[in-house]
Amino acid sequence: MFGRSRSSEDIDIIVEKVNFNNFKKLWFQIFRHFECLNTESVDDAYHEYLFHHNSLRFSKKGEFIPNIEFKFPRTELDRWTLKEKKKVLLNKHVLYISPLELQIPFKLFLGTEKDIEDARHLYNLFKGKLNMQLLYEFNRKLKIEGTFNRYFK
Repeated sequence: MFGRSRSSEDIDIIVEKVNFNNFKKLWFQIFRHFECLNTESVDDAYHEYLFHHNSLRFSKKGEFIPNIEFKFPRTELDRWTLKEKKKVLLNKHVLYISPLELQIPFKLFLGTEKDIEDARHLYNLFKGKLNMQLLYEFNRKLKIEGTFNRYFK
């Protein structure tokens, strides 16, 4: 989305917890183009996976990569992400993303070479627009201050 080419195996989607009837409607819309890799049962998907804080994986029919990790919020960080989501207009479609002040530290926390390069790309692209106090707070919470300083100071 922000101009860095890289292959990605999955897209993480956190959705607000919904009741079973609303999930069922969404399930059948998703199933028009995608399949669930965990189960074919909408009842199991909701009651055995999402309800118990486990993710679902969806992929385009007949393919495994890329796939979508679909989950209800599990942690305080997930709930904060939903509350503070940022609206992005992409090809006339509205998407919501987590704040960059969290994305950058979280990618450093993950620590793979691809994730570190993603963090560096995002930081360099948006450094004049970031809430640095918030970014430092997430560095502290994720215990990656040293990693951040190594790459950005």
